[in-house]
Amino acid sequence: MAYTAESTQRTVELDGRVLTYHEAGEGPLVLCIHGGAPGAYGWGNFGVVVDQLAQTFRTVVVDLPGYGGSEPIDLTGGRYAAYAATFVRLIEHLGATRAHIIGMATGGAVGIAMATRHPDAVDRLVLVSSAGGLPLFTVMPSEGQKHIRDYYKGAGPSRERMRAYLEMMLADPSRITDDMIEERYVASLGRESEIPVGAKIKPEEVWRDLQCITAPTLVLWGRDNRIQGFDNALFMLNQIPDVEVHIFGRTGLWIPFERPNGFSREVTSFLLEDREG
Repeated sequence: MAYTAESTQRTVELDGRVLTYHEAGEGPLVLCIHGGAPGAYGWGNFGVVVDQLAQTFRTVVVDLPGYGGSEPIDLTGGRYAAYAATFVRLIEHLGATRAHIIGMATGGAVGIAMATRHPDAVDRLVLVSSAGGLPLFTVMPSEGQKHIRDYYKGAGPSRERMRAYLEMMLADPSRITDDMIEERYVASLGRESEIPVGAKIKPEEVWRDLQCITAPTLVLWGRDNRIQGFDNALFMLNQIPDVEVHIFGRTGLWIPFERPNGFSREVTSFLLEDREG
């Protein structure tokens, strides 16, 4: 069957705040956590691969607090730690004790925080164009990070600024459509008072904890990622104890959109792999 954002949407109240997520399929629980750039939300980042993942897994795609349909939460104790604690409670709400975690960009750093702070809640970990590493040779801030940083500054959000960011995110800008720009631009509105406040809280340096990850980990990256260079993937390869890395050519940050079949193939194979074999 073909799943839609509307047919799969669910909400739950955790600690007095509404959290929105999408649920599809049956099987081992997989929690997908999206990136934190302007206009990002769960279905927008992962919706294109839900049909494939849901053939094998109970697939849950969540909106980060303060994004999509989820209400913001207090981040003063650390952005990644706060998000991680929230999603551990979501796993419990779903009637499970642990889940496979797929985190993209900011969601990857949240996955790292979950794997190190709440290891019993994480079965296997998939990091997609993940924050939380260290660049070995990419100049920082990257071109794409500058676009993210400046999106709400000056005249504020615009379709032109959103187009410029999406051009950084994809290896092939010709795939950008007016509908894509409009959808993400609209999703970015009304967040000026939330995202910049969270951004002022310096993200935790979760790269320091990579060696403490006990969950088997798959790192997926695009060679042409202009926001987080693939040298971050090489750093993670050197730091995470039980890890494998796959780098896609002709691919930017948004691997689920640019390489949906390759993404689903690599993720499914990894999550179902017999570690004793």
